Amino acid sequence: MIRFEGVSHQYGTLEALRGVSFEVPAGALCVLLGESGSGKSTLLRTVNRLIEPTAGRVLLDGRDVAGIDPQALRRGIGYVIQSVGLFPHRSVAGNVATVPRLLGWDRARVEPRVNALLEMVGLDPGTYRDRRPATLSGGQAQRVGLARALAADPPVLLMDEPFSALDPGTRRGLQTALRRIHAETGKTILLVTHDLEEALVLADRIAVMAEGRLVAEGPPAEVLGPGAPEAVRRMVRTGALVLHRLAALPAAGAAENGPAPGSPGLPAGATLEDALLLMLAHGTDSVALEGAPPRHLTMTAILRASAP
Repeated sequence: MIRFEGVSHQYGTLEALRGVSFEVPAGALCVLLGESGSGKSTLLRTVNRLIEPTAGRVLLDGRDVAGIDPQALRRGIGYVIQSVGLFPHRSVAGNVATVPRLLGWDRARVEPRVNALLEMVGLDPGTYRDRRPATLSGGQAQRVGLARALAADPPVLLMDEPFSALDPGTRRGLQTALRRIHAETGKTILLVTHDLEEALVLADRIAVMAEGRLVAEGPPAEVLGPGAPEAVRRMVRTGALVLHRLAALPAAGAAENGPAPGSPGLPAGATLEDALLLMLAHGTDSVALEGAPPRHLTMTAILRASAP
C-alpha cells in the first residue's frame, strides 16, 4: 500500500532522510521506530506530502504521491498527531464530520457515520457528540482525533506519536482500542513512536530508523532477533524491555531437538516469554515444546536469545 523508493530529504545541510526504501503491505500495522532525530516523523510526512522528498519517491497504492493534488491526497488519508488538533469552536460531532463534509457528504450520511465512529473509539455518542474539545480529557480528545481520521473511511492511516503525551493507563487503553480498530477495519496503518514497548504491543511490522537511515525492517521477531543492528540493541538493553523482546520472539526459534522428560509442556505457538514464565512457575530450567518431532527449550537458550 505504501512504498518508499530511495527517499531522501535535507533541511539545509542536515540530511534528515538518507535513501530510505521499504514497503508497507496493505492491511499492515507498521511502526516507524527510532530515537529522537532519527527521521521517522519526517518519513511519515512524505506520505501525505506535508514534506516533499529532495530525492526518491513515495508510492501510495501504486501511484506516485508527487503526482496527486496535495489537498485531494490528504483528504484520502487519515492523519492523527500527538497534539490532536481538534477545532475548539466545533462540537465533537462537528470535528469528526470535518472530512466527510469537505467531500460533500450529505447530513443523512454524515450523522450515522459520526455516531458509529464514536462508538468504535469507545465514546458514547449521546454523551460526547455535542461536547466541545475543551471539556474533554487528553485521552478522550485523542479518541475523537482518531474517529475524525477514520471518518471518510480512508484506506491508510498515518499516526505521528499519537499517544506519547498521555498517562500510562490512558495510553494502554488507546493502544488496545487501536489494535481492535485495526482488526475490525483492516486498514493500513503507519505509526511513529520512539517507544519499543508500544511498538511491540501494536506492530505486525517494525521499521527502525537511525540517523535518517532504515536500519531494520520486518516482523518484530525478525527485527529483534539475532543479529539485530546496534540501533535496535540499544533499545533492548534494560531489563524491562528484555521481557517485551521475549514476548515478540517465538519459542520454536530457540528450541533444541530431543525430548525433555518430566518438563512441563509448552504450546508450539508460544513465545520465549511464555517459556520463561512456565519455567519460573514450575521451578524448572527446561520446558518441552508440544508437537512432533520432540523438542525442548532450556533456560540457557532463553538467556542466549534475550542477549542484546
